[in-house]
Amino acid sequence: MDIKKSILKETVDRGNTPIPVYIYHQIQNKYILYLHWHNEIEMIYIERGSLIFTVDMVPIKVSEGQCIIINSGQLHSAHYTDDAVSIHHALLFELNFLSSTDYDYCQKKYIDPLLNAEYKFPLVVDEKSGWGQSVIKEFKKALKICDLKEQGWEIGIKASLYKIIFLIAHSDMFVKEKNTSSSNYKINLIKKSLHYIQSNYFKKIYIDDIAKEVNLNPQYFCKFFKANIGKTPVDYINQYRIGQAAKMMRMNDKKISEICFDVGFENFSYFIKKFKQYKGYTPGVYRYTR
Repeated sequence: MDIKKSILKETVDRGNTPIPVYIYHQIQNKYILYLHWHNEIEMIYIERGSLIFTVDMVPIKVSEGQCIIINSGQLHSAHYTDDAVSIHHALLFELNFLSSTDYDYCQKKYIDPLLNAEYKFPLVVDEKSGWGQSVIKEFKKALKICDLKEQGWEIGIKASLYKIIFLIAHSDMFVKEKNTSSSNYKINLIKKSLHYIQSNYFKKIYIDDIAKEVNLNPQYFCKFFKANIGKTPVDYINQYRIGQAAKMMRMNDKKISEICFDVGFENFSYFIKKFKQYKGYTPGVYRYTR
């Protein structure tokens, strides 16, 4: 079963920018990034603390001084390792931004293999290694350019991204595609399950319907989902709904009770309980403190 990525990618408003490059900075304790995927390449540098990332169902700890690179289409999530504050910085960019209008040798040898997933960026870059130190130095430079947005910043970002690709290629650190058909099959099932949830979170969702969507027995589907995602389908649905509710609170002045029902909860008290469980605050406190 092959699933078209165009209907499964994360639909997040990246804000207004003239080029497909986006950054964010996080200073937070108990940080959680819920399972999702997107078309952009994402580079995340850990300045302080450590996080456990799960990339295509494989967990990996990324600590201070390291950078993780999420390739296009990879399922990924992250969570904190302790209660200490973690600081990390992320840069997302679309590979097409680096494509040449006129087809040239660089496009053929470097950009096309990345676009076609024949090659992937290395998963972890460590500044303790020579090449890793150079990549992270350039990454920090790109962040600064994007933060300041001074005259010519758009071409500066593009130059930095080309420099990062050069540094990785020069050290022969691009990874050849190694996914097995079995691994791809599981990832596609998960993507299709998540797509169903994300497309129907605002109404009542039955486990039987999700299982039917991926052609699995409901009981087996629940075991499969928990084994690969680390939480039950109900837990994931609740967390996703709370995430959507939090976004709505930041974007509009709707009553919290209205938002509760807009995201699919049928009981206001249960909504408040789950919101506090996942966000650490009641909805009212969250709205005025975040």
